[in-house]
Amino acid sequence: MPVLQRRSGEDDGKVLASRHLLLVPAETNPLDVEALVYTRYPETVTTDDGSLRIGRHTVLTGPVVIDAAAARGARVPEGWSVVYVLDVPTERGDRPWPGTSDPDGLYRAFPRGLPVRAEGRAIEMLLALARRLGGAVRVHSGATVLTPDPEAAVDVLVHSQYWVEPDTLYQAVAAAHPGTRLAVEGEPWLGPPAGLVDDPEDEAAAALPIEQRISLHAHADRMDAEAMAGELVLDAYAVVVDVAADRDEGLVEVLVHVAEEPPAPIAGLEWAPRAVTYEVRWAPPDEAEATLEAPGGAFVAMRRRAHALVLAVARTVVEATDGVPVDADGFLLDRYSL
Repeated sequence: MPVLQRRSGEDDGKVLASRHLLLVPAETNPLDVEALVYTRYPETVTTDDGSLRIGRHTVLTGPVVIDAAAARGARVPEGWSVVYVLDVPTERGDRPWPGTSDPDGLYRAFPRGLPVRAEGRAIEMLLALARRLGGAVRVHSGATVLTPDPEAAVDVLVHSQYWVEPDTLYQAVAAAHPGTRLAVEGEPWLGPPAGLVDDPEDEAAAALPIEQRISLHAHADRMDAEAMAGELVLDAYAVVVDVAADRDEGLVEVLVHVAEEPPAPIAGLEWAPRAVTYEVRWAPPDEAEATLEAPGGAFVAMRRRAHALVLAVARTVVEATDGVPVDADGFLLDRYSL
């Protein structure tokens, strides 16, 4: 059960200045925050003091109510009075490339090195929570405040215990959305990218005895022959819908595949280990603009139209698969409110 804490006065607030903070609206229910964290990280443990231990070195504590003086000490902008405090080791990687951007503003907030590993995952979680709750994230590096745009999260994933055959799903989607097409052929394999496979004349290959090299090649040939002779099993396909019939506004794709591991939002369900995932995603015509923190008005309007189609297609997929919908950040959605 979350435990309410209070900080009063500027000196009391300064204790929070060196922490990453999740800023949430005052009316936010602490149980909602706790439920969202558990959905994203099912192994989370609630400690005796009400904190959420998400990992070995990652703890989220709150809600903490701060007065105006404590907010100044914590370098929290005016208007925010409830925060959650993140304790996580500082772990930084490479600098962002000059002139590049990202939708959530991380490149702007961490110009000297992006957060990685535990810190990177924890800040991504704070941004996801802020997007869902209408909040913001105050990172301790430069006291930058990031306010993720809820509209930037367009995609919906549907997890189901049922594999729906391509023709069946295609017919269900096509009945509601003209311009739908089925993609099961995939792309022809043109071999590995250049440089992925070592030159056969390199030193490592030359160091192997000739008998071992012949044996390895023979084994590979046998494996290839067995794979070619086996029955072709379809384990992934896609259904594609044009966003607009008369102009290029990208595609909404339903990418269907068996989940490699139980998806976190449904980890407690009996069928989670054999879940099938239906990814309803928007592929914009300009991928570069989709990476901008502040894209242009025309792109934003196009993204709204695409999101409406994503939700409509997701409703169809949920009905066809009896699936569980989650948003782009991995939080559960109400199937009846899509």
